[in-house]
Amino acid sequence: MDDYQKPRRRRRGLLALLMAGTAIMAATGATFSLALFTSSVAVGGNGFTTGTIVLGVSVGGNAAPPAIIFTAGAMMPNDNVPALVPGQAVLISNSGTAQLRYAISGTSTNPDTKALNTALLIIVRQPDGNAGASCALFTGNVLFNAVVPTAGVNMVGNPLAGNQAGDRTLNSGASETLCFKASLPQATGNAFQGATSTYTFTFAAEQTASNP
Repeated sequence: MDDYQKPRRRRRGLLALLMAGTAIMAATGATFSLALFTSSVAVGGNGFTTGTIVLGVSVGGNAAPPAIIFTAGAMMPNDNVPALVPGQAVLISNSGTAQLRYAISGTSTNPDTKALNTALLIIVRQPDGNAGASCALFTGNVLFNAVVPTAGVNMVGNPLAGNQAGDRTLNSGASETLCFKASLPQATGNAFQGATSTYTFTFAAEQTASNP
């Protein structure tokens, strides 16, 4: 074999070896990657906390429930409750972290057939002078003055979602006083003797943020 043929055979051998290696890689799925310089930064501590809407109702310093706005026995025509002061002060507060709006609704039940709830008036006013916390004069703006039927009634605002007419707003940490009174008119008929009714007043609050 001459010197010219020897390099050619070596080249053929190397080419065959390369082709065989390629075939093996294709058959086995083997891959090779280049080494790369990299850098990464972890940014932790990304925390989230939701706000709160916390409505409080206080009568005489007692949180509701179980506070009762008023109760009376042996009422006579032309009597008012509370009897010793013109209006019962009720403190409504927002101890949450966000502004709220609230409404008040009422329902009544009659354990007898005399339907006292059709005669007894429930009055809700703002405090004296429409500011502060006094109900001693009971002269604030009238928010509600009507009977409370068994089917229920919206007394102040409307508990439906969104901004409704008469809804009241409280900022976080704020509070306000409303004055309540129950009144049995002088013209109450004899048919209501010995009658009884019970009432539930519901204070419902919702967020104002993103809730027009």
